[in-house]
Amino acid sequence: MTLFEKYSYKQKNLALLILAVLLFAVSYKRAFSKTIETNNYINELEIKKQEALNSQKEIQLLQKNVARLNKLLGKENVSVEEVQQGFLNFLAQRSSKIEVKQIDEVYGFEHPDFKINTFKIELRGDFISVLKFIYALEGSFEDARLIHFLMSSEKDPVTNKTDLTTTLLIQNYVQKIYH
Repeated sequence: MTLFEKYSYKQKNLALLILAVLLFAVSYKRAFSKTIETNNYINELEIKKQEALNSQKEIQLLQKNVARLNKLLGKENVSVEEVQQGFLNFLAQRSSKIEVKQIDEVYGFEHPDFKINTFKIELRGDFISVLKFIYALEGSFEDARLIHFLMSSEKDPVTNKTDLTTTLLIQNYVQKIYH
């Protein structure tokens, strides 16, 4: 009599089934789960690789957008003194027929992410010179942007001469840096 002859086929099949389930559980724990985990990890790395490859393109696109906005809004993070000095230098280079009548105090608007500085400057000069200067200011002055101008004529009671006064409003944006 052999070892397995005393068991019925039903008991042998049940033992074989239990042994197969145990072997499957052990092989899943030892091999299959590691393979599945590694495959998932590889998929995650492939996604991160694609994101890394696309990030360079996104950075270039963001840099182009920042450059476009800087062109629209003026240079970024230029101090009040630099804007005023830059404006006076720009005026001195562009027109000798225009003089600065008054520079008012800078108006500031605080936002959680940036600050807007608004400069009010009054100029005196003839119409053509002022118009040419405003055109040059809009196209070439990079420290701030012209947002408004108002021309008015005033008669000087002493000389009885009519002067053209132009009020300019220019703005620049300063981004707040958080540490």
